[in-house]
Amino acid sequence: MYEWLRDTLVERLKLPADAVRPDAPAEAAGLDSLAVTELVMIAQEELGLDVDEDELAGLGTIGEVAAYLESRRQPAAR
Repeated sequence: MYEWLRDTLVERLKLPADAVRPDAPAEAAGLDSLAVTELVMIAQEELGLDVDEDELAGLGTIGEVAAYLESRRQPAAR
């Protein structure tokens, strides 16, 4: 999922490639509120994920965003 996220952020949302690292703070990498909205739409359209925009916006690092998206891909364990 991280590779998909990195490619999407760099190629589609035009964030600087050197800033998109797993440990990078999401906002410092350029993942502002507009980028979050766009990312949610892309994840829903391309991956069929049910993503909560507010939850995604509250994450701290790019790695946390990737982990969140991955968690939305699989059914929750009960």
